[in-house]
Amino acid sequence: MESDNLTEVEKLNLDFPPEVVKAIQEILPSDDPFDAADFNAVEYINARFPAEQSLHHIDDVLEEMRLKITDTDDQIRSVVRSLTNVDQDGRASLLHAQEAIGELYSRFQDIKERASESELRVKEITRDIKQLDTAKRNLTTSITTLNHLQMLVEGVQKLQALKVRREYGEIATLLQGVMNVLEHLQRYRHIPQVAQLAREVDEIRGELEKQILEDFHRAFHGPNARRFAPTRELAEACLVVSELDPKVKRTIIEDVIKTQLAEYEVLYAGGETDAWLAKVELRRRWFLKAAVEFEKTLAAMFPPSWQVPARLALSFCEVTRGQLTRTMELRTHDIDVATLLHAHKVMSDLESLLVRKYAAFQLHDRTPRSSTSTNPFLQQDEQQPGKVELSNPFTEQEGKGEDGGPGGEGPVSPFQGAICRCFQPYLRVYVESVDKRLSDQIEKFALDMKSYKFEHIDAEESNVVPCCGELFTIYKTVLVEFLRLGPGESLAGLVEVMQNHLREFCSRVLRAALPKLGTNNIPIPKDINMKELTAVLAQVQTLWREGDSGKLGEEEVRRVCSVLVSAEYCDEMTGRLEAKLKERSPQSLAPAITLTQEQDLFHAVLAQCIALLVAHVESQCDAALASMTKIQWVLDQTGDTSPYVTALAHHLAASVPLIRHNLHTSRKYFTRFCDKLAAAILNKFVQQVYKCRPINSVGCEQLLLDCHALKAVMLQLPVVASQVRRDPPQTYTRMVARGMARAELVLQVVMGEYGTHGDLVEKFHRLLPDATIADFQKVVEMRGVKDRASVLELYRQRTSALDSPHRSHPIPSQPSAAATPSTPPVTTTGSSTSPEHEMSKIARLERMLKSRRLIS
Repeated sequence: MESDNLTEVEKLNLDFPPEVVKAIQEILPSDDPFDAADFNAVEYINARFPAEQSLHHIDDVLEEMRLKITDTDDQIRSVVRSLTNVDQDGRASLLHAQEAIGELYSRFQDIKERASESELRVKEITRDIKQLDTAKRNLTTSITTLNHLQMLVEGVQKLQALKVRREYGEIATLLQGVMNVLEHLQRYRHIPQVAQLAREVDEIRGELEKQILEDFHRAFHGPNARRFAPTRELAEACLVVSELDPKVKRTIIEDVIKTQLAEYEVLYAGGETDAWLAKVELRRRWFLKAAVEFEKTLAAMFPPSWQVPARLALSFCEVTRGQLTRTMELRTHDIDVATLLHAHKVMSDLESLLVRKYAAFQLHDRTPRSSTSTNPFLQQDEQQPGKVELSNPFTEQEGKGEDGGPGGEGPVSPFQGAICRCFQPYLRVYVESVDKRLSDQIEKFALDMKSYKFEHIDAEESNVVPCCGELFTIYKTVLVEFLRLGPGESLAGLVEVMQNHLREFCSRVLRAALPKLGTNNIPIPKDINMKELTAVLAQVQTLWREGDSGKLGEEEVRRVCSVLVSAEYCDEMTGRLEAKLKERSPQSLAPAITLTQEQDLFHAVLAQCIALLVAHVESQCDAALASMTKIQWVLDQTGDTSPYVTALAHHLAASVPLIRHNLHTSRKYFTRFCDKLAAAILNKFVQQVYKCRPINSVGCEQLLLDCHALKAVMLQLPVVASQVRRDPPQTYTRMVARGMARAELVLQVVMGEYGTHGDLVEKFHRLLPDATIADFQKVVEMRGVKDRASVLELYRQRTSALDSPHRSHPIPSQPSAAATPSTPPVTTTGSSTSPEHEMSKIARLERMLKSRRLIS
């Protein structure tokens, strides 16, 4: 029976997951190979019998295995037999656990009953404590209320007696205490006795108000008012007033201020002689004298919290503003800028003095001042690396604000603009004065420019003409003065004046200073837009090509460069001026302020200067380029670089360094000048290549050699004859490469050898897809094709087929002979060769150029 069970166990699948095996090994570690999870019988046998000689011990090994099996069987039987008593042990354990649970439950019930009894005892104790606390609190409140009531009764009685004797010092202290007691008794106002005491207190307050007002009126308006001196009684009365209705304090302060300013209102009324703007200094002196006198005599009578001296100063400002307004309305025709500025300065200085003296005075709560600085030119712009510092009025601090301190956050003083606001309606007088002043100044600038000497400058000097800096310095001064006279809402008129004179300065000073070559007489409208500006510049360039040669002397070159740098400076300063004007204007008006049209005029002068310089250098190179057509291009072999390339390089080396030196502060526009010049020379070079005929393949190779030499010259154009070597900008390098590539492609088409006209048309269209039929005609003329009409017609058919929207299949790049059966052979400058031979000729040409170090 046991053997049958063992057989069934052997048939069981004893393969456990790796996690189970690992857990068993951790709990029951064993070194026996049979306990290993990866036990291999073959490997075990090979380990026990590594050689044939070891088989002699096989009987010993078998006996050892039998003993091990017997021992394992005994262990299994012992375990199986021990399992028969598990059921009885489990039942006994369960019964024991049930008994323990019952005993534990009974203990919990006992604890719960005891807790309930304890809770009842605690509630009874807490109830007693709460009753005692409530009684204590009620008793304390009753005693306190009775004390307050007693104090109130005594206070009312005492106030009645003190009021009769006018002992205001004691009244002030006692009244404050009585009011505090009434505040504590507020919730008992429904009790008749308390309500009666409150009414008595109100009656005493009313009687005190009337009594104190009569005392002050008698002191300031009675028979002895002129000999009045501050008394202790009135000073103590002011302390009582602080505890009364605020309107009493206002009435007293207004009456005192009115008394102090009565003489001033008579002396400087609107119709009086001393009331005019020219005599505002008299007003300032009167106030300073009166203020000092008030500080010495009456100020000490009033509590500091009343701020009577500050209120007196503010009332003086309001009265003065009203009187000046009426005076200017009566004598509007007599107002001039000098008088207006003088009056504004005197009153502004007085306002600043009052702001500093009464810095803590606030009439009422106000919103904080904007974080934006009141200084429109406060921040400083960073200089570009390597750029020479120019005169920039917009980076200087214009001074302090009206309050004597820099603009910043904080409460706005009531004294700021308290008087000077009256001058705002008359800002038009100042604007008219500015208009005349700027007109005279620009007239002076125009005269100065006619005699200005554009001399040689050092490397660290700026050649901006001085009048540019002077103009924007004036603009800054005008803007600062205007903002002191009025708020930003009034800037519209000043902006219009600035716009007009910027245009006038651009036309009469900068543009008029340019050399007259017969093309500067084209008028540039004041209200110009970019489209009109482009048309004007195109007209200028056309006249240069068709008219004068454009050559300039050295002094004229310096003049043009100086005007260019000055126009750039003006353009930059105009942008900053626009930013400052918008900054100082309300947000609703800022979008309407723009100086874009004025900047466009300076851009027009910049473009005109660049065109003048390009025409100057281009005219010096015309003779060298024109000599290309006089050279014999039917050659037997190539030689060195042609003389016209050398001459061209010589002219560039002689003229460009002077321009670069005078534009050392404006690399941006010097680079633009180089771009324009290189494009113009390369365009002329391509046009001259078309005229080089007759020409053979060797002549084309010579022209290709010249192309690479000219390309090297043009790439060095920005740094020609310079001691500082730097790489030209990538945009410039790509532009030169594109311009020269066109000439090279044209020559490759011309020097090619073709079997049919179709091959010529196909190669031209492939290499020069953007070319016109006029360009193709020039190529045909260079090749000396006799039947030009048929070749041109074939090119037209080719381009029309490519442009046809109904074409469904691409045209093959190499048309077959069947496609053009009637096409006659093309007359070429050499014998017919294969394309491979043509490419080998180009490769030989490139090797020759490399050997002469003309290409890299």
